[in-house]
Amino acid sequence: MNKVNSFKVISAITSVALAASMSVFGVSTAQANTSGLLPTAKQLSDWKGKEITYYFYNDSQAELDTTKEQIAAFEKLTGAKVKLDVIPFTSLDTQLQARIAAGNAPDVARLNNPGLYQKVAMNLETHFGRNYKSEFVKGSTLQVTDPVTKKLIGVPYDLSMNGPFINVDMFKKAGVAVPTSWNWDELIAAGKKVRTATGSEYAFAMDKSGHRMSGPMSNFGAYMISAQGKNVLRSTPTRATKILKKITDLYAADLAPRDLWIGTGTKYSSPTNIFLAQQTPIFLSGNWNLASLAKDAKFEFAVVPNPQELNGGGWPGGKFLMAMQASKTPDLAAYFLHYLADTKQMEEMCQKAFWIPTRGDLISSGVKYPTRSADMAVYLADTAKTPALTYGIQAFPTLTGNVYNKLRDLMTEVMAGKITAKEAIQQQITYIDAQLATVKK
Repeated sequence: MNKVNSFKVISAITSVALAASMSVFGVSTAQANTSGLLPTAKQLSDWKGKEITYYFYNDSQAELDTTKEQIAAFEKLTGAKVKLDVIPFTSLDTQLQARIAAGNAPDVARLNNPGLYQKVAMNLETHFGRNYKSEFVKGSTLQVTDPVTKKLIGVPYDLSMNGPFINVDMFKKAGVAVPTSWNWDELIAAGKKVRTATGSEYAFAMDKSGHRMSGPMSNFGAYMISAQGKNVLRSTPTRATKILKKITDLYAADLAPRDLWIGTGTKYSSPTNIFLAQQTPIFLSGNWNLASLAKDAKFEFAVVPNPQELNGGGWPGGKFLMAMQASKTPDLAAYFLHYLADTKQMEEMCQKAFWIPTRGDLISSGVKYPTRSADMAVYLADTAKTPALTYGIQAFPTLTGNVYNKLRDLMTEVMAGKITAKEAIQQQITYIDAQLATVKK
C-alpha cells in the first residue's frame, strides 16, 4: 500500500469507524471551528512572563518530544512560560489528587480518568463558547462533560484502540502465517506454536490492565456497565469467565509473564520490554505503543486484528485535557489547552505518535501517517468493528478507573491461584453493583 492510497484508506476508515463506534451517542463535526484561535493584544500583554504548569504523562518518547516542541512554539506565540511536569502513568492520579488536596493543582493536566476531577475542572465554555464541544466527536466528549451543568470541562485529546502486535520474524521462522483474521483459540494456538519453534520464553503477553482485558471480554459479548447504568456483566457471566480463564490459564502455566502481574502489586505494568526482547511473539496492547515499538524494535513487527468471536474489534479508550479552576491565570491555562487540541497541533501529534484524532475536521479529512500507515489502518478498521456497547462504561467516568482496576486485581488473584476465574467474575459483578450504588440517580 503506497502512501497516497493508504492516506485515502485511512481517511475513509476513520470516518466510517468513528461514526459506527460512536453511534450510541451520535457523531458531531465542527460547527463553529475555533482552531487556530489567536490571542488578543491584551492577552499577549497580560501573559508576558507568566508561567503555567502542565501535568503530563507520555506513552512514548515521540509524545514527549512533540509536546516539548509544541510548548516551545506556544511560548514563542504568547510570551508565557510552560513548566512541564512529566509524571509516570502508574502514579498519575495519586500524585495529582495529593497536589489538589495540598492546594498545588497544576494549570492544565493530561488525564486518563477525567471523571475524578469534575469538581475542580474549568468550564471551558466560559472561554470558548457553547459550540466548542461540537469540534470534537460527540461520544468522545462524554467523559469531560459536567454531569450536572452539562458544560464542557475538558477535551478529548486522543482516541485509542486496543489490539495485538506480533513479531513477524518469529512467525515466519515458525512457519505460521501472519493472521488477517483469527479467533482466540487460534491466537493461543499460534502463540504456542511460535514459542515452541523459536524457543521464546512465552507465547503471549498483555498489559496488566482491566481496560485491556475488556477487549477480549467484548469479543465474547461480555460487558460491565451499560450507558443506561446497568450492571450488564450479571447477564453474561459464563462468557466473561470463558475468556478470562483462557487468558489467565496462559499465565498460570508460565506461557505468559506471570511475574509482571503478580510481582507489581496493584499497579499497571506493561510487557513492552518483553516483546522488544523477543521473549513473546504476541503482545496485546494498543496504538499508543506503536511509536515506541517503531523506534526500538530490532525486528519486523506488525499490528494485526483483534480476535473475532461473537464480536470483532477491540476496546476504545482515550486521553483528555483539563484546565483547573485553581489556575491563577485561567485564560492562559484555557488557551494552552485549546492550543494543544487545535487542528494543527493534534494532526502533528497524530502523525508523530500514531494517535487517532478526536477532532471532527481531522476525522473528515483523514490523517496522513508518514510511516506505519498499514498498522494504523488495522487499528482504524478494528475501531469500525468495535461494538457501541464498549462505550457504555464511559457514561460513568467516576467509576471507569475503579471498575477496570478491580478486574485487573481479580485477574492477578486468579493467576496466583487464590481464586478461580468463575469466582473472579462473580466478585466483579458484586463490585460493580456496589460502585453503581454510589452514583446519584
